[in-house]
Amino acid sequence: MARRRVGNKRERIIAAAARLFGDKGYHNTTTAEIAETASVAAGTIYIYFSSKEELLVAVFEEFLSTHMDRLREGVSREQGPEAKLRRLLKLGLELMENNPDSARIFLSQLRQSTSMIKTVAKRSSRAYRDIIEGILEEGLREGLCRDMSTAVAAGMLFGAFQAVVLDWVADDCSYSLASYADELTNFVLDGVCCHGELPVPPASS
Repeated sequence: MARRRVGNKRERIIAAAARLFGDKGYHNTTTAEIAETASVAAGTIYIYFSSKEELLVAVFEEFLSTHMDRLREGVSREQGPEAKLRRLLKLGLELMENNPDSARIFLSQLRQSTSMIKTVAKRSSRAYRDIIEGILEEGLREGLCRDMSTAVAAGMLFGAFQAVVLDWVADDCSYSLASYADELTNFVLDGVCCHGELPVPPASS
């Protein structure tokens, strides 16, 4: 029973930190505010986390672990690269929409954070791009995708995904983010698929 209570306190602290970091920003949030929101004593935070920075890392890593597991599982259920790409982008946007505090932290606070946080963010973006790159490589093998650098294309696709989420966050998350999944996927497919090849202009005489 004691162990369960400890776990609940830690989870409440992480959830409170995520909400406050998303609303106010990392630097504008105090540990006292986090403790009050989590309904724990101020000193309790330091039983689980040595610093506010370590708590922010925990917020990132807990969300990312669940986020990436759900993305991989969702993609694995689909057959063919096009279906996998559609599923990946739809799930990614849905997860961000369902976790607006985490979305705000990722896109609004990273530039202000320390090297420790940037390392976590870099690892997460690399994991997401690895999934994209695997789908594009499958598309190349099956003749769906044009000849290209899958690493460069994955980076560009991930950038497009971030831009869509950033616009949503900037508009105070006021509309359905997941509703843009098909539009984003079609835009990407037009760029990477063989049917998107531009006609070759006639040679000049």
